[in-house]
Amino acid sequence: VREEGHAFIDNSFVTGESKPVKVAAGELIYAGGRLIGEPVVCTVKKQTSHSHLTSLWYNEAFRKKEESKYQKIIDRAARLFTWIVMGIAVLTAVYWQWAAPDQMWLVLTSVLMVACPCALALAAPFTYGNMLRVFGRNKLYLKNADVIERMATVNAIVFDITGTVTYSKEPEVNFNGELTGEEMSYLKVLTSYSTHPLSNIIHHAIRESAKVTVSDFKELPGKGLEGTINDQRIKFGSAAFTGAQVPEAASASYVFVSIDGKQRGFFSIRISVRQNLKGMLQRLGSRCKALLSGDNATDQYKMQQLFPTSVQMKFDQSPHDKLAYISDAQQGGAKVMMLGDGLNDAGALKQSDVGLAVTDDTGVFTPACDGILQGDQLNRLDSFIDLSRSAASILKIAFAISFFYNAIALTFAVTGHLTPLVAAVLMPISSISVVGFSSLAVKWTAAKKLKPILV
Repeated sequence: VREEGHAFIDNSFVTGESKPVKVAAGELIYAGGRLIGEPVVCTVKKQTSHSHLTSLWYNEAFRKKEESKYQKIIDRAARLFTWIVMGIAVLTAVYWQWAAPDQMWLVLTSVLMVACPCALALAAPFTYGNMLRVFGRNKLYLKNADVIERMATVNAIVFDITGTVTYSKEPEVNFNGELTGEEMSYLKVLTSYSTHPLSNIIHHAIRESAKVTVSDFKELPGKGLEGTINDQRIKFGSAAFTGAQVPEAASASYVFVSIDGKQRGFFSIRISVRQNLKGMLQRLGSRCKALLSGDNATDQYKMQQLFPTSVQMKFDQSPHDKLAYISDAQQGGAKVMMLGDGLNDAGALKQSDVGLAVTDDTGVFTPACDGILQGDQLNRLDSFIDLSRSAASILKIAFAISFFYNAIALTFAVTGHLTPLVAAVLMPISSISVVGFSSLAVKWTAAKKLKPILV
């Protein structure tokens, strides 16, 4: 709350909104926002325990317990396997004690030695362990192997916009108008005096430079900059501040320039869309369900050109709105993957069946999520999902190999065709075969599906 006038708050850390928000006296400012411009006087309305972000952490989504389907299968199979082997061993001992007492202990020993639960137990760790390594080398860093299981079942994918589909490191900056190289260099110097995000973007986009000084500099929050360079009065900012008109069908952020009261043009700033996304989105097909953004609808037209027409687009979404959307989709039977980038997406990432944080710097803070995806690899998302499905298939084949080995080996052992020495040799061979198959199958599948990415 500001005592008078208004302030500009950068809420990108909290809501994902990439542009400063104008806040008038009496309006709420959420903790985590960053003030831009002159100081303000605020009144604390809520304790930290009742804050906007804390209420998000208290959501039921952050207390969900994760369970591995295949781990439960292995646990049940291991218990069943133990009882089956013990039953076979008892029946074998009874039969051979009656048929050939002198052979009973040799046959019983062979049965107990050749039965190998190791291959069954090793199938999942080696399959998913190798898959985690492949994902990591391709800049998708998953929290654990259970995430791969859930990725294989995903049938609905939800995207955030700012920092996920778009990124601000290389924004698209264009100038429309007439400025000489010298005048452009003046603008570079003038914008260096400002801390406003748009001023910084334009400052770095201008290549011309000059060693001049700015006199009578003023920065008016929400309006723009003005200063005098070489007896030229330069105004740089909003249309109202410079006396310009906003272009029709505005689809970007505009910063206008006037020199000595004459309009000289404007800069248009569009946040860049990550490369090669359209093909990936087409390959996802009906699995691509929605686009949720904390931003306003400025980029809606650009997103409509990028995403399939069936994708639902929602703007001005709060963190709680995003979480609620994911929850509603899950109640409808969807297995949801959410891709976001910041604290504002933390609730939705946690609520989703698979939550991936997309970032251009994997060393920075990342909210609760199941994995971190390097931004330049987002265009491979469909390949990663397909690979996770292949992992499930590889694991099933590994299970089949293990069961086939035990069935054949126990058949020979029970009938007295195996000696304890041969059984001792066969037992590790079965484990090696499963481990070898899993490793080679993952490597071959990854090379096929992720080509030309390094595997």
